[in-house]
Amino acid sequence: MRDDSTWNRLTSGQLEQLDEWLFEERLGYADALARAEKEFGLTASLSSMGRYYRRRAKERQMLGLIAAQRQAWELNDLAVKTDDLRTAAVKLVAKATLDLAVEQPEQVEQLASLTKLLLWSEDNDLRRSRLKLAQQYFDYEATAASLTELPQLRAYLKVVGDDASLSHDEKIKRVQAILFGWDRSKSAANGQATSTSGN
Repeated sequence: MRDDSTWNRLTSGQLEQLDEWLFEERLGYADALARAEKEFGLTASLSSMGRYYRRRAKERQMLGLIAAQRQAWELNDLAVKTDDLRTAAVKLVAKATLDLAVEQPEQVEQLASLTKLLLWSEDNDLRRSRLKLAQQYFDYEATAASLTELPQLRAYLKVVGDDASLSHDEKIKRVQAILFGWDRSKSAANGQATSTSGN
């Protein structure tokens, strides 16, 4: 606000009252201005009331973001599971949807937005469950496949371990070849050769 603005002459208590009319009671500019003139004894234009409202709305939005960031930091420091927080958040949205449907059924856009949010959350839960099930199935299949090959793998490793003609390094190379299907030293040498030829 400019230094000579009418609203600068109000006390902090009066400004709080004005904010309550505008943001809590949601009075229009004309009604809020009429109350301010009556209760505070000031004279101002409707356009100045609009400017005051827009400035305060931006300030309140910034304060809300700062408060949300502080709450996020505090939540990060708590020993709380993300799944528990997600479940609690969905319950809060569901309650807000019910409250809105009962108390303000004419707010169709807000009601639709909250309903979409609930449906989106449910869809995410289904996707998460499918992913978890697919991971479990993959783990089961991998375990089953490894169990069938385990006796043969043990036999190969025993033969390599018992071979007295092989040095320790040679045994490691053989084990790597059995487990990974390639020789690390050859792969490293090939990588160096490729790098040299590329230069």
